[in-house]
Amino acid sequence: MPRAIVLLLQGVLLGGSYGGIFFLGWWASGSTSAGPAEQQNVVNLRKQPVRLPDDPDLLLKLITSRLQQGDLQAAYDHLQVLHRKHPQRWQLSVLAAELLRASGELTAAQQQVEDLLAVDPDNLSLLQLHCRILLERGEADRAEAEAEAAWQRVQPPEPPDSDMESTVDAVPYGLLLADVYRTQGKVGAADQLLEQMIDRSQRKETDPRPLIAQAMLRQDNGDLEAAQQLLAEARQHGDPVTIQWLDILSRRWSLELTRALTTQFPGTPPPLTSP
Repeated sequence: MPRAIVLLLQGVLLGGSYGGIFFLGWWASGSTSAGPAEQQNVVNLRKQPVRLPDDPDLLLKLITSRLQQGDLQAAYDHLQVLHRKHPQRWQLSVLAAELLRASGELTAAQQQVEDLLAVDPDNLSLLQLHCRILLERGEADRAEAEAEAAWQRVQPPEPPDSDMESTVDAVPYGLLLADVYRTQGKVGAADQLLEQMIDRSQRKETDPRPLIAQAMLRQDNGDLEAAQQLLAEARQHGDPVTIQWLDILSRRWSLELTRALTTQFPGTPPPLTSP
């Protein structure tokens, strides 16, 4: 959790969207490394907790340091200071709610997210976090109802009206609902929804995201070969960054498949792989 929050903080301060970073940020390899002088500044600031820097970048490094130490309370307090310096960046409030959730303060995290949802009820980032909190609090029915309602709101008109092209990217809302299904053990419902999304995307230009989600669902259920096939299909329709990410994931799953085959057939040597 701390590493994911650090990546999200970096994206918010650089002007990126919380939702986009949330989707693939946990896979990123970047870090907030600092030089010797900056490291010494952070050490000095830790010794003087009342005196916080005006420089947002240095404050981010201080928050990062607190997260690495596991001091979520201090990181949360510093994040609130950062939010006061950048009140226009509502994403910082979402990150504060993430910290509350990570520290087990689910009620406070839920209240903070619901206050934001009251202003922006279709915000994907808020819906994702709210559903996660509801699931962790045992309110699965409420999480499912919220995800389903959001999914229905972003659907294009039926029959499709060529003069009214939707500007909302509906796919992430469908992925959210599928993930809520999956979390509850409703694998069939999740798979059926992803099939519908894949079929719908193929009517225009195939979107790799539902394919990736279905591959993950197959992998979770032990069908590693089908998962690899879906990844290969998604790779044909991905951009360079997505392809690089899929290649890493594919290699990881290949190792899992090799281990599974070796366990199943102990006397069989593992398949040869190219260097």
